[in-house]
Amino acid sequence: MSNAKDKSVLRQLGLKNILFPVFVIIAIFLGLLLGRDVKTGSDVLSIYGIPIGLFFMIYPAMVKVRINELGRSFKNFKSIGLMIGLNYLIAPFLVAGLAYAFFYLFYDMKLISLSMAQQAIVGIILLGVAPCIAMVMVWTDMSMGNMSMAVSFVAWNSIIQIITTPFFIYLLARTKVSIDPYLILESIFLYLALPFFAGILTRYLLQKKSYFFKITNVLGNVQTIALLFTILVMFWSEGYGIIEYPSLIWMVAIVMLAFYFLLFNVGYLTSRKLKFNYEDSTAIGYTVAARDFEISIAIAITAFSAYPFVPIVTAIGPLLEIPLMLLLVMFQLKRKRKIETGVN
Repeated sequence: MSNAKDKSVLRQLGLKNILFPVFVIIAIFLGLLLGRDVKTGSDVLSIYGIPIGLFFMIYPAMVKVRINELGRSFKNFKSIGLMIGLNYLIAPFLVAGLAYAFFYLFYDMKLISLSMAQQAIVGIILLGVAPCIAMVMVWTDMSMGNMSMAVSFVAWNSIIQIITTPFFIYLLARTKVSIDPYLILESIFLYLALPFFAGILTRYLLQKKSYFFKITNVLGNVQTIALLFTILVMFWSEGYGIIEYPSLIWMVAIVMLAFYFLLFNVGYLTSRKLKFNYEDSTAIGYTVAARDFEISIAIAITAFSAYPFVPIVTAIGPLLEIPLMLLLVMFQLKRKRKIETGVN
């Protein structure tokens, strides 16, 4: 009986999903090897390849968005209020607290110098102050969450963070910075507006066709390929230079895994306590957990260029985000299966 049940679970997961973590590891190592041996073209790929990869990660998710559900999500002030409270009253302080706790512990253990610890703390704070306005939709889609709610949250966050990010950086890192609205507008256009309108147009033209379900399956494969391509390009263009500091990588990974896990579960479990369903709670959880690394890196380079480990830590962030968030996706899909089968 147990063997039959195990085979049934394996069939539900599918070979692609079972092998996906292996593909991710291969993409990371291939990217590192290319970064070591092939320098030509890595800069161009970084400039154009990553936005293209992100577009084809987000666009398939947008095809699943329904306009009527999106309108309801924009007017759901209970979920929006909860998201804003968690994202701006809890998340930055929780991330800063973890940064101080872990890196002073590493310093006490004599693993790093005091100067490196202090700069790493600032780098983690930069990674934690701005909520993500792109990848939230990918993680929500992969975890079968409420895509319409995720899109509405991204739209709200893209406006709010222009005001809140400089405030939190001054409050937590004691540095005055200004946010270039053009950088956020560019992200909104590339990672929200463009894939959103492409997804809505695709759905409008094809949703009444008999083969629409097959198209969504194909787009799911496109999303997977785009994700692996983006990982490869990121590690090709940035990874090999950063592995000059291997100890810093695993330290940052520990802190980021801690704040991803805590932030996500604070968002998800709080939502469940307030009677939100799995889909809505998942969208809230990822919106609270995912961070805006483009803003973090831009601020690190412009405001903290005299402190080399601050930009290094913020550059490590994007390299670690995808593998670490994929762990959350797998964890969340297991949670969904338990809910559906009634297992506590």
